[in-house]
Amino acid sequence: MKNSQLYSLLSQLNLEEKVIFKDNDAYSFEFHKDIKQRIEAIAPDAVYVFNSQPLILFFDLANRDANFDLDSLYKKVWSFDSTSIIFIIKDSGIEVFNALHYIKSKSLNSLEKIDLSHEEIVNLFNLWELESGKTWEWFQNEFIYKKRGRNHSKRVNERLFSNIKQVREDLKSRNLSENEANSLILRLIFIRYLIDRKIKIDDELIIGEVENLNERRKSFIELIREPQKLNKLFEKLNSRFNGVLFKENDILLDESQANYLSDVFSGELQDENSLFNGFFFEIFDFSIIPVEVISGIYESLIDEEKRKLDSAVYTPSFLVDYILKDTVDEFLMTNKPEECTVFEVAVGSGIFLVQSLRRIIEKEIEINGQCDNESFAKKIRGFAENNLYGIDINEQALKVTCFSIYIALLDYLEPADINVYPFPELIGKNLFEANFFDTQHIFNDVMGLVHPKFILGNPPWKKDKSEHHLNWVNTTKTYSKKIVDGLEIAQSFLIRAKEFMVLDTVCSLIVTSTIFYNVSKTTKEFKIDFLTSFKLKKFFDLSPVRRLIFEKNNSPATIVNFMLSQNSDYKLNVVNHQSIKSNIFLKNFKILVVEKFDKKEIIQKEFIENEWMFKVALYGNTLDYYFLKRLVSNSSLKDFWGERLRSLDGFKRDKISKYKIKDIDRFITEKSDVKNYYTPSKKDLEDREDLSVIYSNFGDYRIILKGQTKNESEIIVSFSEGKAIFRNDTFLFVSKLDVIKVIYSYLISDIYTYFQYITSSTWGIATRPAIRMYEYLNFPFVEINEEDKKELIVLIDAFLRKLKGNNFDNGDIVEGELFSLDYLEFEEFQKLFNSINNLINKVYGVKENERDLIDYVLNVSRYQFQESKQFCFTKNVGDDKQFLSGYAEVYLKEFSDIYSDEYIQVEIFSLEHFIAMNFVMKAEEPKDKIIYSDNKDVAKVLQTLADTLSISQVVSSSDPSKNLFVQKDIKGFEENSFYIIKPNEYKSWHRAMAWYDVAEFKEAIQKAEIDELNNDFE
Repeated sequence: MKNSQLYSLLSQLNLEEKVIFKDNDAYSFEFHKDIKQRIEAIAPDAVYVFNSQPLILFFDLANRDANFDLDSLYKKVWSFDSTSIIFIIKDSGIEVFNALHYIKSKSLNSLEKIDLSHEEIVNLFNLWELESGKTWEWFQNEFIYKKRGRNHSKRVNERLFSNIKQVREDLKSRNLSENEANSLILRLIFIRYLIDRKIKIDDELIIGEVENLNERRKSFIELIREPQKLNKLFEKLNSRFNGVLFKENDILLDESQANYLSDVFSGELQDENSLFNGFFFEIFDFSIIPVEVISGIYESLIDEEKRKLDSAVYTPSFLVDYILKDTVDEFLMTNKPEECTVFEVAVGSGIFLVQSLRRIIEKEIEINGQCDNESFAKKIRGFAENNLYGIDINEQALKVTCFSIYIALLDYLEPADINVYPFPELIGKNLFEANFFDTQHIFNDVMGLVHPKFILGNPPWKKDKSEHHLNWVNTTKTYSKKIVDGLEIAQSFLIRAKEFMVLDTVCSLIVTSTIFYNVSKTTKEFKIDFLTSFKLKKFFDLSPVRRLIFEKNNSPATIVNFMLSQNSDYKLNVVNHQSIKSNIFLKNFKILVVEKFDKKEIIQKEFIENEWMFKVALYGNTLDYYFLKRLVSNSSLKDFWGERLRSLDGFKRDKISKYKIKDIDRFITEKSDVKNYYTPSKKDLEDREDLSVIYSNFGDYRIILKGQTKNESEIIVSFSEGKAIFRNDTFLFVSKLDVIKVIYSYLISDIYTYFQYITSSTWGIATRPAIRMYEYLNFPFVEINEEDKKELIVLIDAFLRKLKGNNFDNGDIVEGELFSLDYLEFEEFQKLFNSINNLINKVYGVKENERDLIDYVLNVSRYQFQESKQFCFTKNVGDDKQFLSGYAEVYLKEFSDIYSDEYIQVEIFSLEHFIAMNFVMKAEEPKDKIIYSDNKDVAKVLQTLADTLSISQVVSSSDPSKNLFVQKDIKGFEENSFYIIKPNEYKSWHRAMAWYDVAEFKEAIQKAEIDELNNDFE
């Protein structure tokens, strides 16, 4: 092996210890079983794995037969859909292919080739580029983003779904009913699955040896052209498999329909503009396509209008895996597979049931093996009959769920054993066409007897006022008034689940996350009921990545894992709160990488007592919590000023029209007219006393606030004076001039933006992040003393004079943009702003670490949910000595209080992909407390930090918790030093992070000292 061309390449890429090599047709890495089976079928010579995902496959053709079938390999790899890139090593050189794009044309049937020189391969695919995500950023930009639109290269799941959808529509246009079209598609795909799995079907109707796939596929294509024979095959398969798939045998295709379907499955290329160019059924390998992709067929078998009506959202398989790891997987570690019962609400594709079944079967194999094929086949059929339950209002969903369960069962049987295998009859016994809120349906009785261990699913996302729903809602004691106008149905699914739960039932549902943030009365009542009825075990917030999770729905979501509460034990329950922010691995591979600081443990009562707790848990941390608790101990802006401050909205169009003023629109300050910091009034109003009946409502001095943030990043706060009229959705604070000036100075400050971002219910959460009037008024107000107030008024007057002297032709004045100000004027303006901000910080007693927290929210957190602004906090900082010194200074300050008789010198190693800081204890005070090393050799730098530290430890494949680019830091202690390593990015080395890192080091040191004392006493 070490003399091979493959090993030589891997050595040049520093991957020789990172990849998993094939050994006796097997792989030592613990892949999930279905991935392992498919990897073994594809048989690469080496696999590069990141976070348990096989991202790159290497094939060394020097070790293969001269007649090795590359065409078949390309089809298998593309059908696998879990790998992005493959390397083909030939004697003639190295070829690289995009595994997600299969090109089908007259001249070429292959994966898309990526033309790279050897130097480019080494630069792009070396260990550090791969682990840091730089490779995947390049891959995404060059081969995903650039190919979107008309020529979008579709992955196998996208191609399969779009092909099915097109076939379905074409069959309907050829006079087949929706039900007939759906049934035919499922049947034909099932038969192709049997062929690709090399399962014997019928020697008379499907001709050819089971190993000869091409011959059997051709025979199948010809059979489709003969409707009578095709129906005969359906009858035979019905007698063999029973189930729901082939029960209805009254579909008889006419010649046109039969020829069309035959051509679809053959993918005929009559010419370049052929109708069948876009069909890939002859390319799909259904023995390789993951079962969760096949489950997703449901998305293609429902009309767009029906999908929107039901608010059905296809659940990505990576979210299903995440939920099952915390539920079914954990349960099966210590329990028998027979005891694992799953109830899926709103089954859709049935993916939760299918993947649960796979795990149950795998546990059975682990315990008892599968030597007796007949009894094993019977046993796993029993799991489908006794362990899986579900409901949906759509009959087609139940049929697809049955289909997916059948495929999953066959996946565990050897082809030779699949001769006569009656599928379980599930519809009406396990799977019910029903409304979840229909309390009279038989499924209520069935589930009352089953007492499921798990209730799982992805309920609809919509506000619903259907009869069943509202009838049930109004029987609960959740809400103080009768609900008549509809309610977010996710809330009701969570509460209704209680009726099917016993004490050991775990419920884990994907719901729209806004129900935990919204500040409306009904939402607050729901939260109180939910948080006092259940123990919230885990809350996985996906709100910041809403645009990346669900392809056809960008609503914010969260995964809620909970159990029944007993005797008020919810109060001391510890909530495992996790969240995910945008990263290259999620964008490109749908890998859920949860960083260290996005994992928190919080007592449940905190979520009950603090309405902002979910938001702080998402974007803040412990120090933010204590800072906020201190802030909110003050009176709110509304309570402090009381009647001295009027808050109002602009007038709606119908109210303005009642005044019957001609050309009224030209006197109105529209929302588009409102500029940041200062908005001049309409001059035309000065001489219109007849309009006083309108503009008198808005006072002489006011602060204008927009509900919508600018570019999802900036709160618009604007001073306004004189006569003015405003439309609705423009919030206004009106008072005397001196009051307005004081409040205005508070509202333009950084602490105000910080507070709004980290507490508001929609900013950074919802699809339209509007701040509500209630939230603007809820800001804690600390009274300023007279001396500081005088200084503040002077600063505000100078600030406003500067603004009034400019005509705003180019827009708002915000930091970093000069607009109509020249450079010197802008510098002066910025100094005034900083002085105002510093004075407000003084009023609030903002401490050093709190100032850093504010800065982190302003420069990191508020951009984390915006794809276009990721560069703001992921940019390299290796050359920014001032920035890095700011981080290091926190350590010097904090540890000088602990080690009064010792000194610390910080040595900073700035490398391309990561930065390391080594804190060395010194007996004498060093001349320079912070020094920068010129050492750029990764191995030597790691050796300097610790003798035992190696590259393989820093980028561990087997343990993601030890991978620098997953967990974002690696810390360690030596005899006279301690060190920290982080990626070379802005957010990791921000001063706010230093306070958390220092706290971790202090805790570790204190624990070590206590352990040492305990050892001395023993």
